[in-house]
Amino acid sequence: MRDNGIPEANGLAGQDWYAGLVREALGRLVSVRDLEGAVLRQDYLDHFLRVLLGTGSTDPAVLLAEMAARQLDPATVACLYVPAAARDLGARWAADQISFIDVTLCTEKLHGLVRRVDELLSEARPATGPSALILVAEAEQHTLGALVLALELRLAGFSAVVRVAPRASDLTQLVAANRFDLALVSVGCTSALDSATGLVRTLRLLSRGREMCIFVGGAIPVDDATLQQETGADRVLRDVSALMSEYDACRDGRQLDRHRKRSQRSIVQSLLKGDGVDQ
Repeated sequence: MRDNGIPEANGLAGQDWYAGLVREALGRLVSVRDLEGAVLRQDYLDHFLRVLLGTGSTDPAVLLAEMAARQLDPATVACLYVPAAARDLGARWAADQISFIDVTLCTEKLHGLVRRVDELLSEARPATGPSALILVAEAEQHTLGALVLALELRLAGFSAVVRVAPRASDLTQLVAANRFDLALVSVGCTSALDSATGLVRTLRLLSRGREMCIFVGGAIPVDDATLQQETGADRVLRDVSALMSEYDACRDGRQLDRHRKRSQRSIVQSLLKGDGVDQ
């Protein structure tokens, strides 16, 4: 693995440096639930990778057509086979079986495929459910996981918007112009923790008085309790399959908290007026 000599420049062994980078950059992909009963087949994945690595075309239609010949619909390819292929590419890179250039080119093809499937979905299935804002923290290197997550949410009926390392001013305008029911902040490495914390705090300020639930998650090697405490998020979400139940619990908790505060204010006002006070 000698693409640019960076490991030696940093005083790190090449293989260890790249393996760590791969875990951070490509290990952040969301956990994918079964998509309408679909099960990943190794022979199909092997074929997908052969086409991905072998063709010079960047047209997503080529990959989709190859998998359609195996009776796989575009959504299954994007949500099931794209993350698996990315993980495989990362493992091959760490094992010095493919080059940085190969990984970069193939990742761009996967990005194009996910975007194309997203376009097809938006044409065929309008959003009817909650609206989600997906934010990728600053210092993150790849956004493929966030795009797959957005696609999965749209398949579930959500509307989803993705922003990468947004500035506070841009985020302010976005939240002012749109109503988001929930926000998900993706953080995959410890160097991005401060950025993720800043995003959560900004969202908290911007959503004051609204029913926005703020989640944080990703492959960052920090336990859930610490991650929630450090960022101030409502909940930690590591698996998109748990999103709906976590969102319902968060929303119900916020509604209960609002009713409790309302009741407390009512009691205080009654006491101030002298109602219910023994003479």
